Amino acid sequence: MNSIAAPVARPPTDQVHQPDGLTATDSRDAQAGLLGRVVPNSRWHWALLILGLAEGVVFNLTWFIDGLLRPGYDPLVQPMSALSLGSGGWVQITNFVVFGAIGCLSAFAWRPTLGPGLGATWYPRLAIIAGVALIGAAIFSQDPSMGFPVGVPAVAHPSGHAQIHNAVSYIALMATIAGLLILARRLHREPCWRGWAPAALTTGVLMMVFLAVFGILTAQHGPGGLFEKLASLTPSLLGIALTARLLLQRDARISC
Repeated sequence: MNSIAAPVARPPTDQVHQPDGLTATDSRDAQAGLLGRVVPNSRWHWALLILGLAEGVVFNLTWFIDGLLRPGYDPLVQPMSALSLGSGGWVQITNFVVFGAIGCLSAFAWRPTLGPGLGATWYPRLAIIAGVALIGAAIFSQDPSMGFPVGVPAVAHPSGHAQIHNAVSYIALMATIAGLLILARRLHREPCWRGWAPAALTTGVLMMVFLAVFGILTAQHGPGGLFEKLASLTPSLLGIALTARLLLQRDARISC
């Protein structure tokens, strides 16, 4: 009697385990597109996350210390972009360029952190848009205004480079806010991260409020610089907290 060999049962393709605990789906997701070339939980993944965290701290410390040291600069009134002017302006120009470049680079870590799922594509894309816009803000500086730099009169009409500076700064801020709103929706969908969704949403709303107050007070020559700096600090603090949570759980992915 001829025996017929029974076919060997194979696990579904999306459940075949890969090295480092990744499934085939995760592996394909990590390789999909330019933003998906970082393997989840790889050394490169962790390095990019930590680099983004460190640069957020360095960026804010740089404008804070530079503002204290620059003669005539009032951090409560002047925006941080004013630090790009004058003889010491290279410090803030460099700060914008480095922060923007590292923001673009660290965006590649958020694709595997959020993938697969909501925000895995657009959150890092928006981070890259914000990073490129910050580099543009470094290349095109604002005009002298409100007595800074000391001894330099304010211009009667905005220059072309100042208009470009304002435009790219607006793009960077709007991209950051949009990313926060997307992140809030994604965190709300993850049971283990749902408690973080209000923090992300609140951060985005606070940024909008701070920037609105900044615009109003600046037009009245009031302490608008304070609220611009608060708008910069709030997303940085959220990013530090999220990265710290990922480090504590020893898994660079936002999932349960």
